[in-house]
Amino acid sequence: MENLGDRLRQLRKEKGWAQEDLARHIDVSLSTVQRWEHRGDKAVHPTRLARKALRQLGLEGV
Repeated sequence: MENLGDRLRQLRKEKGWAQEDLARHIDVSLSTVQRWEHRGDKAVHPTRLARKALRQLGLEGV
């Protein structure tokens, strides 16, 4: 079953971005992006930063 972290990883890769690229685009640390992707739904709370990451990856309505 795909979780939010899996979806973030998939969309990031579709854009051709490394984790560092996503982190830079949304002004978070690399370790934050790694945690989101590794821990999935447990790490990604509906915070402003998480919503910003989703917008950058094209998931406006999530």
